Amino acid sequence: MDQTRFLSGGGELGALTRAYDWAASPLGPPGQWPQSLRTAVRLMLTSHHPMFIFWGPDLIQFYNDAYRQTMGPERHPSALGDKGRDCWAEIWPIIGPQIDMVMRGEGATWHEDQLVPVTRFGSRQDVWWTYSYSPIDADDGVGGVLVVCKDVTDEHLAREAFAAANRRLADEMDRLREMFSQAPGFMAVVAGPDHVFQFANSAYLKLIGRTDIVGNSVREVMPDIAGQGFFELLDGVYRSGKAHVGSGVVIQFQPDPDGPTGQHYLDFVYQPVRDAAGTVTGIFVEGYDVTDRMEGELRRNLIVEEMNHRVKNTLATVQALAMMSGKSATTVQEFKTTLGHRISSMAKTQDLLTRGHSRPVPVHDVIRAELEPYMGAGEQVVITCPELTIAPQGAVSLGLLVHELTTNAAKYGALSGPKGTLAVRCEVDPAGARLIWRETCPSKLPQSQPPGFGTRLVQGLARDLGGTAAMGFGEMGLEAVITFRLGERSSPGRPGEEPAGPG
Repeated sequence: MDQTRFLSGGGELGALTRAYDWAASPLGPPGQWPQSLRTAVRLMLTSHHPMFIFWGPDLIQFYNDAYRQTMGPERHPSALGDKGRDCWAEIWPIIGPQIDMVMRGEGATWHEDQLVPVTRFGSRQDVWWTYSYSPIDADDGVGGVLVVCKDVTDEHLAREAFAAANRRLADEMDRLREMFSQAPGFMAVVAGPDHVFQFANSAYLKLIGRTDIVGNSVREVMPDIAGQGFFELLDGVYRSGKAHVGSGVVIQFQPDPDGPTGQHYLDFVYQPVRDAAGTVTGIFVEGYDVTDRMEGELRRNLIVEEMNHRVKNTLATVQALAMMSGKSATTVQEFKTTLGHRISSMAKTQDLLTRGHSRPVPVHDVIRAELEPYMGAGEQVVITCPELTIAPQGAVSLGLLVHELTTNAAKYGALSGPKGTLAVRCEVDPAGARLIWRETCPSKLPQSQPPGFGTRLVQGLARDLGGTAAMGFGEMGLEAVITFRLGERSSPGRPGEEPAGPG
């Protein structure tokens, strides 16, 4: 019977093992080997798993074709029949203690994805192995060690690369999340047809006044915007896959359940989010709260409209004053002087309007602006007026009215000399307010004349203010009672009436 039949087959290493001069080795001829060694060598040579055997006190080596693929020319074929400690001196500090443990009968070992650098193809290489050391029994104990191993370097490097890529991705996600969180514009991601929040940055949470929104749908988080079209827009973007852009869109919601409903203006984009197959899976929401900008634009537009209206009224008033001043003047110089003073009066009131930025104007300030030149001489002029205000549209008419009364007093009445006095009092009236003008002159006035242009102008301006003008001469001078509204002006005079003030 052929005692070396167990060495048959095994490819290249089977042939090398059969050709090796084992008789000259510490093991002796193969026919004399222990049965356990024969069995182990047989299994090794016929296996496609990389296997290696250390046998005996000298750890004589065997390996198969599969293990040959992990070796460089530095050890193949010289490792066959060599002593383990001599062959693997460079890594013996790693594997030596493990082999010694098995040889002492202390059991098998298992090592997964372990770095065991080896020299092959001319260089020292980092190689990761998954391997086990198992005992091969002999009659008097453990005779050797069976090594079943695999070079897992490629898998190890792939896992490391994958882990590194995941770390980079995680870092990038953290960076993007931080950027999104700190972005000045609001951002959110909602998923599915119910638009469930997956992410929302600080600006978004601040806008809606909530923090606990992730995992809840938009309809659950913001039920108070129902009926304003936003749910329907989200539904439409999800169904169609087409983005929606909104500019200056009004939204009303209640950030605080116990607080008031607030109005905001938003610039925003609903951008569909797609998976690898192109299916819409969610919506990315991004935008800005432009409430301050929009309200500023509305204020500017209102101011522009106000100024346009005021300029038109002013031009109409100047035109009416010019026409009527021309009718009443007897000379060009008188026309120039009278018209110039009346336009100057309008300018004073315009100054008050400009300083007030279109807010209501104090009635006292309108009166004082016209009487200022006569208020430096003791108590010749006394103004008594509570805190009443008149709408900007009526301030010009009131200023012109007081100017006409002041001009008349300066020419013919209490202000024509240093001994006259003028008392102007304002008080609340059922129609709004009442201006009482009372002059005291030092000498008896001449008999009153038929109403002239100044009288007609005062009466027309009073009508323009939604009130009336009653004027008469007492023993000591002119007395007038003017009523006027404190709110918006009434419409100008009826068709056919002579223009009397700003229209």
